[in-house]
Parts: sequence; structure tokens; C-alpha cells
Amino acid sequence: MRMSQKKISLILWITMLTLFSLPSRAQLYSLTSTDFYIYFDSDSYVVSPEQQDLLTSKILQIGGTNIKEIYVEGHTDTFATAQYNQVLASKRAQSTVQALVQMGVPDRFIKTESFGESQVISQNQKENRRAKIFFIYETDNKSRLSPPKFIVIKTIDKKTKKPINASIGFDYKDQEMRFATTSKSGISGTFEMLGEELKISASAVNYLSVYYDVPSSDIDKPRDTLVYTLELAKVKITGSFTFNNIYFFTDTDEIKPESTPELHKLLALLQRNSVSFIEIQGHMNYPLDRPMNAIQSQYNKELSYKRAKAINDYLVRSGVDQKRLTYVGMSNSRMKFKFPASKAQEDQNKRVEIYTLKEI
Repeated sequence: MRMSQKKISLILWITMLTLFSLPSRAQLYSLTSTDFYIYFDSDSYVVSPEQQDLLTSKILQIGGTNIKEIYVEGHTDTFATAQYNQVLASKRAQSTVQALVQMGVPDRFIKTESFGESQVISQNQKENRRAKIFFIYETDNKSRLSPPKFIVIKTIDKKTKKPINASIGFDYKDQEMRFATTSKSGISGTFEMLGEELKISASAVNYLSVYYDVPSSDIDKPRDTLVYTLELAKVKITGSFTFNNIYFFTDTDEIKPESTPELHKLLALLQRNSVSFIEIQGHMNYPLDRPMNAIQSQYNKELSYKRAKAINDYLVRSGVDQKRLTYVGMSNSRMKFKFPASKAQEDQNKRVEIYTLKEI
């Protein structure tokens, strides 16, 4: 089969960028998503040249090397039997995958699902004979700073001064959080700063999390890269407590009023343990059989972090010294029930855990 010049150019473009684009500075990217549809003739699963060109143009618009995940759904109209349409939808999804692979998209990025006639969206049957393509891709966050400024984070053991592999959070004002890690050498990539107001957090297993507010005066310094070393103190756990009745409004870090009795119990606990360091862990319920993609994963991590911080902020307002408190979002990484079978089990997954810590 003879490929068009446009398709050849796209494959070469994706391949060359993948092989040779090695930027000297890392970027903090934001994940975004978009839906795209291609349509099929009745009783057909062949991607027509016209639909192929539309798909090619969409990938060119996104940028081939920015794509992180693609979900392809196959759908049909309501003609024929449900069993026949399920098979046809699957073939449409696979044909779409083949079209993407021919354009140079790695097949490891692509996942498929077929719905047959179960998700009809229009009385016009032509619109039901479709493949839905859900792209997840990176968009470069342009710095608000002029001239641009970059940042590097180093994480070390407070006592030994040896490097630590740590998780890093970049919490910019009025922006989505960004997450990264330091390597075994304890050094992060070089990231472009996205704004002037930035809180950096660093956390590692068996260490006390630390936080650092970048001083506004540093932004005005006559150098393009700011380097910060965060020292993490090693700790041991001296106690653990679980609070299942702290509730948040859906998809927010706003604590519900009915959480007040549990918050009072938490505050009393901290007042009894007035010399211990405290780690607040926010946990989420997100069963492993639910669809997960890069955007959902980032969302879960950010929301659990902000909910843990909301508990932290409540305790500080109630008189607890911020120097005693640390907080970390665990997303759904430590669910008690990976496949919850009841609301009670779901509630135990979305809990707050408190650990009392002692520096060693």
C-alpha cells in the first residue's frame, strides 16, 4: 500500500524527535486531554482515507511526542444484533489502532475498548458508527517570569548529608500542582519556574517531610537557576492512629461540617502527644478495577495531598505548632480494600492516618 507524503512526513517527524530531542533542561508539564472521533461506513471497520487524514491532522496539532496515552473506543449503530455489533465495534477499535501505529504512534501508548451499540449518542445513525479517540498529552507550561528562571532541588539526609531519593511537589499559587522526584544522587531535573509564588515539598519513606517557600527576593537575583537543598530528618514511627470519619466535599479539599467531632479527637490526640512530630496521611478510595490514566493518577495525588494539607491547616489554626506537622498525599496507593464491596469499605479507604514520629 502506498503511503501519502503527509503520512511519511509525520512518521519521520515523530521518529526524529523521539530519537534526537534531548533537551538540556527539563520542563514541568501539565497533562491535558481531548476527545476526537472518526466515522465509518455502515457495516464497515475500514478507516477511510478522509478519516485517516483527519486523524493525522489531529496528531500533528497535538504533537506526536507529547502524547502519553491514547484510549480508543469502538462503537456501532443499532442495526444488526447486539452480538454482531460488539464484534464490529471491536474491529473498528483495532482498525483505528492500526491507523495510529502506521502514523508512528507506539502501540504501547494505546488501549482499546469496544461498546457495540450500548452507547448510542444520536438519532442519526451515521454519528453512532464511530471510534472515539481519547488523547492524553503533555502541554508545556510557559513561565510567567521574564526573563525565565529555572529551579533545581537537592535532597539530603539532615544528619549524614548523604543524598536521598525523594518525591518533590511544586505547589504554585492558582495552578495545578506539579510532581517530580530526585534521583539516587539526590538531585532533581532543572525545571522552568512557572510563577513567583511557590511552595516546595519533599518527602521520603522514613523521613520527616519538609517544605520550603521560595523567597520573592530570590526571583530578583541576577542568575537564571535557583538551587535549593532540602534536608530531611530520619525518623521512626512511635504510634499510628486512623480517623475514618473526616469527610470532604466531593472533588475538593473542603472539610465537611460533620467532621468536627473527629477533628476534635485528632486535636486532643496531638495535645496529649505534645512533643512528637506528626505526619498526616491523606488516603483516597479509587478501586483498582476503575479506569486509571495519567490524568486521573495526577489528580488523585494532588487531591489527597491537598486534603492532608487541609487537616494540617486546621490543626495550625487550632494552636498546633506547624514545626511539628508534616503532611503527605498517598492517593490510592494504600487502600485497605483494593476492590471495596460496600460503602463501609470505601469509607475505610478514604481515611486520614496520623503517625507520631521521633527523629533519630
